[in-house]
Formats: sequence, C-alpha cells, structure tokens
Amino acid sequence: MNAKPNVSTVLGLLTVVLLCVPSRARADLIIEPVFNLVPGIGGDAVTLPLYNLAFPNGATGLPFLTADEPGEIITYPAGFPPDPVLVDTIRFYNNTDYDITGFTLSLIGTAIEPEPFNFTIARGPVDATWGDANGDGFVGSSDIFSSIIVSPDGKTISFSGGVIPVGGRFTDFNDATTTLGEPSFLAGIDASFTGIRAVPEPATLLLFGLGAGAVAIKRRRTTRAGR
Repeated sequence: MNAKPNVSTVLGLLTVVLLCVPSRARADLIIEPVFNLVPGIGGDAVTLPLYNLAFPNGATGLPFLTADEPGEIITYPAGFPPDPVLVDTIRFYNNTDYDITGFTLSLIGTAIEPEPFNFTIARGPVDATWGDANGDGFVGSSDIFSSIIVSPDGKTISFSGGVIPVGGRFTDFNDATTTLGEPSFLAGIDASFTGIRAVPEPATLLLFGLGAGAVAIKRRRTTRAGR
C-alpha cells in the first residue's frame, strides 16, 4: 500500500508550483482629478473651449471634445506621468449653453498616447483607480465642487455641489502616480457633465426684445408699402 503524503509535503509542492508560474505584470495607476476656477471669461491663447469640434485626436483625425449637452460622453487618456502642458498651461472654458453643475469620470480601459492629443484607447479591465495621488489625504481636488464621491470599486468619481457658469474658466487635469514606480501608464476615461440651461442676462433679454420689436415694425411698414 502506498503511503499517503503528509500535509506539509502537499503544501511544499503547491508552493513550488506557484513560484514557477509566471506572474502577470501589474502596475497600479492612481489618478486624481483637479477642477479649480481660473480668473477670466472665455477663451484666449491658452484657454480652450470645452466643446471643440475643430480639435481632433491625431490618431483618428476625428474630434473628441464633442459633448455640449449634459450626459454626453467624451473619451480621452490620462495617467502617469501627468501631462505638464495640461497641468501647468492649458485651461478650459465652458462654451456650452449650460451652467455646469458637476462632472462624472469613469476609468474604462488602457490608453496609448505617443504624443499629446494623439491617442488610442482599448476598452476593458485596467489596473487603475481614482485615488489620492498627491498625498494630501483626499481623493479629488476642487475649489468649485463641494461634493466628491468615488464608487466602491474606485473606477468612477463624481463632482457636484458647485457651478461653472457659461464662459467660466477652469482647470481640467489629473495628478497621477503608480504604486510600482512604472515610468508610464495611461488609462482611458469616459467623462460627462451635468448642467442647467443658462438663463440669458436681463440686458441680453432687453436687447433681444428691442431687436424683435424692430423686426416687427419693419415687417408692418413693408406690408403697408405693398398694399
């Protein structure tokens, strides 16, 4: 009769087997969005419109800043190292018809971006989460939005409790780090905004009313002259 192997022998063999199986390379990416107000209204040389059909993704030749309504999604890459141009120079302004009341960002895959604004994204599992990338003890940073909520799986982050008015300027970039010190790691992001349709200022309404009145008077004069 063959002797039964003891428990310690079985555990030893399992350990050897596990050590011989190659481990999957893993690099945990931690990303932290930053939405802060910027002085001024509208665009300039370094302030881009949030909705911009003239600004293409170089990899496809198609525009990607295509969301001008609440709930519409734009997709773009972000990760480590953070893009210094976006962090230090480029700003955005709200050129939609809505006062923006929040943003929702979801991590949806991995990304490759050999040069700025020239990217491809593969949807699927990604070793990335929204987290405290700058080490200040908080996830997400904003002097606009008072509420920042991260989903239990760390894949979705939502900002609310504030307003970016039509024309308002703001930062839109991400701090990032990797837990394993990887030199580069990018994730694909789906982003959308919430908002309330902006009400024209009283002066704008007055000008519109005067304009409409002038058109009506002109039409009446034209009608009389034709009789």
